[in-house]
Amino acid sequence: MGNSFFNTEYVKPMGVTTEANVLSINFSNAMNTYIGRSIVLSSQLEVHKFKQFVELRDRWKEETLFVSSGTLLISNSAYKSIIQMGSLTIPWIFREMKRNDDHWFFALEKITGINPIKPENVGIIEKMKEDWFDWASQNDYV
Repeated sequence: MGNSFFNTEYVKPMGVTTEANVLSINFSNAMNTYIGRSIVLSSQLEVHKFKQFVELRDRWKEETLFVSSGTLLISNSAYKSIIQMGSLTIPWIFREMKRNDDHWFFALEKITGINPIKPENVGIIEKMKEDWFDWASQNDYV
């Protein structure tokens, strides 16, 4: 309405012609399409992302080693960065859940947008893991 906060306008960078701006956008879209279709580049990107995930996971575990508060565990910056990596991390998180009882439930819920944990299982780690693994097998993640 009259609020200037909602009035946004694209401003072309100074010194860039419309043609150059369109070319830049088209090049970026073409590269994203090429990377998505290239098995080699896609696998290299996945390896890079997996390494990033492992680094963030290790940092999260190190920084929260003596933390018992669930709120502090999930508010850690490394944990938040894992969530921001998105659905690519889902299979990796399930591998982690098979190995230990780290609190990945919040991350999975944020990434997937769902929570398959049955109300009667809330607070029971093994049952919560079972509910998530049931969901994962139904959705071809494990």
